[in-house]
Amino acid sequence: MVKAMATALSQPTVLVVEDEPGTLEIITFLLEEEKLRVLQAHDGEAALSLLEKVQPDLVISDVRMSGMDGFTLCKHVRANPTLSHVPFIFLTGKGDRADVRRGMRLGADDYLTKPFEPEELLSAVQVRLTRAAEAKAAINRASADLQDAIIRALTHEFRTPLSLIVGYTDLMEASGQEMSDEDFQRVLQGLHEGSRRLMSLVEDFLLLSRLRTGSVARSLAQEPPSPLRPDQVVRSVAAQAQARAADRNVSLVVDCTTPDLNVAVSNGHLCEIVRRLVDNAIKFSNSDGGQVGLTTRQEMGYWVLSVTDDGVGIRQEALSSIFEAFNQVDRAQMEQQGTGVGLTIVRGLVEAHRGRIGVESTPGSGSVFSVWLPLASD
Repeated sequence: MVKAMATALSQPTVLVVEDEPGTLEIITFLLEEEKLRVLQAHDGEAALSLLEKVQPDLVISDVRMSGMDGFTLCKHVRANPTLSHVPFIFLTGKGDRADVRRGMRLGADDYLTKPFEPEELLSAVQVRLTRAAEAKAAINRASADLQDAIIRALTHEFRTPLSLIVGYTDLMEASGQEMSDEDFQRVLQGLHEGSRRLMSLVEDFLLLSRLRTGSVARSLAQEPPSPLRPDQVVRSVAAQAQARAADRNVSLVVDCTTPDLNVAVSNGHLCEIVRRLVDNAIKFSNSDGGQVGLTTRQEMGYWVLSVTDDGVGIRQEALSSIFEAFNQVDRAQMEQQGTGVGLTIVRGLVEAHRGRIGVESTPGSGSVFSVWLPLASD
């Protein structure tokens, strides 16, 4: 049996699950006196049925009930992604310390012993509802900030290559037949540049999606990569990056000291990891004779790559979120940052290969990004 008490839908909603009618009515009365919307369920099965239709702001459940008990109900709530954040308060008999410990292990937020004082119940409810409201507000703010960051990044990054493509296409349509060979080649080069950049953006987001869904990790588990010598990959990627570095007046210094080590990593993925870290270092290095260093070493059972730059550095408070997608430090002052998914992709690829990544930085002096990848077993 399930009964919904009629109050304004905008009010916080509390689901009370209790098989003792008297206790259920007392709790309902106390909560409604506080202008809360109350939903009633007499057992765990009825509560689950109700939760399929309504998401409350708080659940209060007895532990010992006929049929599905409170522990099982709590398990179902915590296992449901749409309900896992909902605060859960247990009602238990005096002296049932084992129930309390078990409930907390299952993810309960609080417990009350029966019989309880009205003030005790209302205080626990108010605390949990307040904390839940604060958490929801924080999530909404973070979501809005993320949405703004995504819009800013995509507006800038997609508009540039699209403008190239549209502009050069319009030029060819208007005066293509009168163009000299030199001008025609310049237009083709512009179209190629815009198309290549747009394709790169699309590929980045597809790879990010595969990392987020676990598709990359599953593929690696099904077909583990053959061991390779990572120092060779580092030297190859560094050689390909020389021209980009020179364009920014940055020198690349490579010091690979582990030529005989092997790691079980996809060659393509390792190239992506190294290339993105090197590109990032070049991008933020001092453009007036800056230097980017690539070093390798062995540390315990890991091959370690460190990429060092002498650029602007990263503020301490920003380090904890540097690998989050679309998180960009001081983008307004440094528009060359791109979409803000490069380091997220690097972290995803490293972790898919059971490795880890870290960063150390000093504002005004530069940063060091380091990657640890496990050595291949003999």
